[in-house]
Amino acid sequence: MSLSEDMVRLTQSMREAHDRRVAEVSAQRVAAGKQLADLQAEHREMATTQRKELQQFAETLRRAVSTLIHNLDVERAALNADQQSRLDAFKRDLRQDMANFFHERAAERRVANASQRQSLDDFMSALRERTGSFLADIHAARMAVRADQSSAQQVWQQFAIEQQQNRAGKPRLSADAEQRDEFNTKTRQRRSGKRQQKTPQE
Repeated sequence: MSLSEDMVRLTQSMREAHDRRVAEVSAQRVAAGKQLADLQAEHREMATTQRKELQQFAETLRRAVSTLIHNLDVERAALNADQQSRLDAFKRDLRQDMANFFHERAAERRVANASQRQSLDDFMSALRERTGSFLADIHAARMAVRADQSSAQQVWQQFAIEQQQNRAGKPRLSADAEQRDEFNTKTRQRRSGKRQQKTPQE
């Protein structure tokens, strides 16, 4: 076999192989195009279906949310009304309780004030009585001291007179004894009067 014949067969084989490859590639391209077209059609159909389903879901959700909001509004209104009623009752009871409390405290305060006033009056009366007794004792003691001082002054004056008389040669023994008796009598009378004044006050 010659080289040219081999070359002819080789080129023929390469040409046939190329034609087969081109045909296969063309067939694959056609199949891919058909498959892509089918996918696009399915995608459009699925998108349309999903859009419809989403619209239906959105509409259903909108109605459900609207119904929920309405129910919540109704329940909130009922709850507000109930809470307002309870609050009004609580305020009313609280005002009544506070009024009763203030009334009771005012009554107790009046009783306590009256008791304290009576105790203060009793204390002031006792204080005035004790003060009067104390002042009377002081006055009696002062008068006794004054009387004692007056008697002592009289005794001293009498003693001075007697001394002058003694220097002149005229003794007065009887007068001296009489003056001492008079002083002792006055002293006993003052002491007896002081004891009589303290006895009624005690």
